[in-house]
Amino acid sequence: MPKKFNFSRTEIQKLPTPEKRDYYYDLKTRGLVLDVRPSGGKTFQIYRKIKGTPIRVVLGSFNPDMPDSRDFPAGFDPLKLLNTNPELNVRMARAMGSSVNASLDKGQNVAETKREAKRKSDGEFTLRQAFDRYRDDYLIPHGKKTVLDLSDNFSRYLGDVPEGQKKAHGKERTKPSCAVNWEQRKLSSITPEEVRRLMIALKDDIGAYTANRTLELLRSVYNKAIEWKDFDGENPCIGIKKFSTSTRARFIKGEELPAFFNALAQSDSESFKHYIMLSLFTGARKSNVLGMKWEDIDSDRKVWTVPDSVSKNGEPMTIPLTRIASEVLESRKKAHDVWVFPAKSASGHMENPKKRWATLLNEAGLTNLRLHDLRRSLGSWAAMTGASLTIIGSALGHKSVAATQIYARLQSDPVLEAMERAASAIMSSAGLNEKAAASKMS
Repeated sequence: MPKKFNFSRTEIQKLPTPEKRDYYYDLKTRGLVLDVRPSGGKTFQIYRKIKGTPIRVVLGSFNPDMPDSRDFPAGFDPLKLLNTNPELNVRMARAMGSSVNASLDKGQNVAETKREAKRKSDGEFTLRQAFDRYRDDYLIPHGKKTVLDLSDNFSRYLGDVPEGQKKAHGKERTKPSCAVNWEQRKLSSITPEEVRRLMIALKDDIGAYTANRTLELLRSVYNKAIEWKDFDGENPCIGIKKFSTSTRARFIKGEELPAFFNALAQSDSESFKHYIMLSLFTGARKSNVLGMKWEDIDSDRKVWTVPDSVSKNGEPMTIPLTRIASEVLESRKKAHDVWVFPAKSASGHMENPKKRWATLLNEAGLTNLRLHDLRRSLGSWAAMTGASLTIIGSALGHKSVAATQIYARLQSDPVLEAMERAASAIMSSAGLNEKAAASKMS
């Protein structure tokens, strides 16, 4: 389906359910956008840039059961429905969008005006209101690829997880006992001491990484609320430092490889075997391998292009396909027309194989090895065989040099070996052994 088309109930109902949030644009009404979410929900919006500033006005939800002929009553002002999330058909969305466009053309953002009036009537922003604006007016307009993850993290660690919310693999979403629900708290009521206690609780019960990410999110929400003058107090995260974390350096070592491959060969799932092999021999991220599509693979050039829409760094990434990776893909060509790893799941492809991975580790007698360590293993072995950090970073799609520094020590190992060989040659030519030479110089 093209990204731009004349909206109609029939065409909108044909749209596929995306893996991540997707947008379609109406050819008839200026700025009219359909926001399609992985949950299946669809929302009409007006998205425009006014003097370089992105403006997004949410109109309402698409109702596929509403007749095409239904319209607003004669003389009714559709702008009255802004910020109420009404159910709309295409005709009503276009009428509402045209009214919003007329307002924007006059230099007025009616939705923002109504939101400001509501804020003043309700009093100070709650944390939920501040986060919603942070999401709608900053994350989404700027194309941040972490919108869904940050929304989940806010609900899980700072807000509320409503009953009936399920993860992709069908499990009920729950809040850890160490988390808080500050959704309805006024921004000024949350104190630095409370933030410190939350940080400690998250670190002790879950880990330093989760505590640090929660602090970053809370700090960002407050910073934007202050910048937009939605809050005139102080950020309670000021002065609170993140916990130090150690960089994980685990990878599959040479002595572990025989047991690892023997256990993998015993797996009763061909898809799991192939997934592990491609993860190890492409060095790609777990989500990218699971969501690999045939249309992104060029067998002739032996490259796989990860689209920018699913790439972590927001840029398309080209991954060379080694001979063994190409052979695995060749053996899967008839599995599905779209997905390399098709499955009967909400996404249409295989999900995180946690149980099979645990079984594999148990059979191989390996501990403290994660699926993501397969990616690190390729980088580690590349470093040990003499590849430069620049080459490793390019192969793994690292956007920053810092992300590749973990391989610097391993990269020096073959250099040390070469130096040891040279030193031995020098001593041998001098007719000395190394121990004797060292004692003579002391």
